Amino acid sequence: METRIRLLLLSIAIAACSGCASMHWPWHHPQSDATASASAGTDDSDASPPSVIEPQVERRTIKVPKIRPKDFEIGGYYGELSIQDFGAQPVAGARLDYHISEDLFVEATYGRAKGGKTSFELLSGNVQLLSDAERRFTYYNLSLGYNFLPGEVFIGRNLAMTSALYMIGGIGNVKFAGDQNFAINFGAGYRVLPTDWLALHIDVQDLVFKSNDIGVYQLKNNLQATIGATVFF
Repeated sequence: METRIRLLLLSIAIAACSGCASMHWPWHHPQSDATASASAGTDDSDASPPSVIEPQVERRTIKVPKIRPKDFEIGGYYGELSIQDFGAQPVAGARLDYHISEDLFVEATYGRAKGGKTSFELLSGNVQLLSDAERRFTYYNLSLGYNFLPGEVFIGRNLAMTSALYMIGGIGNVKFAGDQNFAINFGAGYRVLPTDWLALHIDVQDLVFKSNDIGVYQLKNNLQATIGATVFF
């Protein structure tokens, strides 16, 4: 009897062990894990590197002016000079500049004009206050200039020229009506450089001095507007 019971218990134990070996846990999938590992290995080996985008940028050629901070500039100008009491007359002159730095320069100028007739002379007939020689208006100045707005001027889309707006002032001498008179000058100008060696100027200045050309000492203001051209050397 005991032998039978032992055989029955042994049979039940063997059946239970074989059932456990064939049973799968719900969170464990060996085949799925192997498939995932194989897929991962395939992705890592077959993945191609990302492509690099090369920007298509069109480079433009920039021409830098060859003007040095210290340089000489020489040229001439022509315009109109309003001589107080003697009308507005043509004026012509020469200029020599020395650029101390990019902002400062020294300028020497020499100009000539000829005064017209006063309103008294025109109304009185043959009366002349000055002779022809005395009507010659000659001046020279030594001035200091300051480029306070350097930049560029654009003409169209493809052309840019170096430019500067400057202030200028100085002292000098004016010979008129047979007298030599100490004078001061001040004004402003605009310089444009079409090339590395050529500059175009537009200037407006006032020449101020005391004179007794009509018999009374007065402070004379003589406005001048000119255009000119200079070359660098």
